[in-house]
Amino acid sequence: MQSRSQQKLREHRERAALKAVEAELGDLRSADGTALRPGEEPEWVAEAIEWAFSVHTDPADRLPDDASPQHLDAWLDRLLSTNGLTGRLHVRTHLGIHPWLAIDAPAPGWTARLRDAIEDPWMFLSGACDTLLVVSEAEYFYEAYVCRRPC
Repeated sequence: MQSRSQQKLREHRERAALKAVEAELGDLRSADGTALRPGEEPEWVAEAIEWAFSVHTDPADRLPDDASPQHLDAWLDRLLSTNGLTGRLHVRTHLGIHPWLAIDAPAPGWTARLRDAIEDPWMFLSGACDTLLVVSEAEYFYEAYVCRRPC
C-alpha cells in the first residue's frame, strides 16, 4: 500500500506525463470529452488484454521489429482499418489517472504521432467499445492481437 505522499508523487508524475501525451497528440484528441475514465472500460477489455499477453495466444499478425518507421505506420494503419477501428477511438495511455484518451483518427499516417506520444504496447478500443487491437513489440517482431466483445 502506498503512503499518502507516495500517492501524491505518483499522481503528480502521471499528470505531467498525461500533459506531455496530450501535447504530442494535439489535434488528434477528441474535443468533446468522451474519453473513458478510470473504471469505465467494459469488463471484457481487461480480460482481452490479459488474453493478448498470454504466452499461449498466437498473434493475428506480425511485423519484423526492424521494419522502417514508415512500414510500421503503414502496418498499423492497415490493422486499424481492416478491423474497423476508424473515426472515434479510445487509445490506452498506460496512466492510472487517465487510462484512455479519445482520438479522432484522421487519414492514414497519424500513428507516427501516437508512437511518439505513447510507448508500446499500443491499445486501440473502438468508439463503440466492441473491438480492441493490442500491438506490442516482442522478440524480433511487433505482434498484433484483435479482440472482439463477446456476444
